[in-house]
Amino acid sequence: MERKVAEEVKRDRIPEHLVTKILLKTPIKSILRFRCVSQSWNSLITLPYFIKEHLANAKPLILRTENPVVSLSLLLDNEGLDRSSQMEFHRPHSFEIVASCNGVVLLRGRYHEFDGRRLILWNPSIKKTLYLPPPRSYASTVTTLLGLGYDPRSDDYKVPRIVRLGNSAEHPFVFQFFSLNSGSWSENVDFFSNSLENKDALRSIFISCYDNQAMVNGVIHWLLNHRDGIAMEMSSVATEMSSDRWSPVVPHNNVIVLTFHLSNDTFGEIRVPECFDDTTKWVTCSTISVFKDLLSFNVFEHVSYSRGFNCEIWVMEQYGVRESWTRLYKIEMLHIARPVVLRSNGEILMAGYRSDRLVSCQPLTHRIRDTGLELSTNGYAAYFVQSLALLDK
Repeated sequence: MERKVAEEVKRDRIPEHLVTKILLKTPIKSILRFRCVSQSWNSLITLPYFIKEHLANAKPLILRTENPVVSLSLLLDNEGLDRSSQMEFHRPHSFEIVASCNGVVLLRGRYHEFDGRRLILWNPSIKKTLYLPPPRSYASTVTTLLGLGYDPRSDDYKVPRIVRLGNSAEHPFVFQFFSLNSGSWSENVDFFSNSLENKDALRSIFISCYDNQAMVNGVIHWLLNHRDGIAMEMSSVATEMSSDRWSPVVPHNNVIVLTFHLSNDTFGEIRVPECFDDTTKWVTCSTISVFKDLLSFNVFEHVSYSRGFNCEIWVMEQYGVRESWTRLYKIEMLHIARPVVLRSNGEILMAGYRSDRLVSCQPLTHRIRDTGLELSTNGYAAYFVQSLALLDK
């Protein structure tokens, strides 16, 4: 069928702008095969303009995978979360997913003695893998925070890296970032940016392997805890998590949202809602995510008079303005879970419900629906698009 279409296009000499329109509506697998039709078609398909236009027309799906990565499931964003496709990873169990952006996945090595320092950019839709070179300094440091984002101004994918040096160091962190366009790491980033309000507080930041990122307004965000605010709670709350994991209990005046601006390569800070400055307000866990293009702050609080939890969903309605944080929902739940996808239909996908269930919560009615899928607390789920990104790299 594909060969017949290609022969008809060549015979009838369809204008190039019509060929472009046809190809933009063609599935990725077919587009990749059409690269062999002619040199002109191959050149067209690998043009940055074509790749961007294809991305702009891509239909959002939901990516689901466990860590470490064995395969990726792409789900339709419908009531049943029906599976669209399944993609295998060529090195199962060796890498874990860090973040995804525009159909590109950032992976890091799971085992320090083998691939613990390796970072990979992987586009599963076109089966393209790029191994990133190690940074020149602190390459062997394991305690790092990573992210992935795309800067449309420079048409560049960037990987920020934050290295924890320890409390005794004069400067406790080193901030670096990798640029795909340059193929190298920037090692001299000002990690005490003027936009950081409390530089001394950075010395006590706690980095864990479960830190998640959210990208809004061309800025990558991480929610980090101050080390002094971490406590071990050996109560019934801990049993809600998997048996090999403890439940961090954090007073929210000890939480910081660290940011990386992709347009100017600077780090900064955003404050969480002011009500969490109350030192008596303790929660079981918190995350950040994206809800309809707004930064979202999600908090689980253990209800002392019952065995349940309250989940609060806050959004920043005016980016960068602390006073614009607004609580959208307060949801009563019997079990703790981690919000992973705030869906376009208003429902919230939560991972790790009853240890390994992926559930969909309707925040207005508090209805919890089992999707029939599994996803543990440290699994990964996010909106995802199949794209041609990295095809021209």
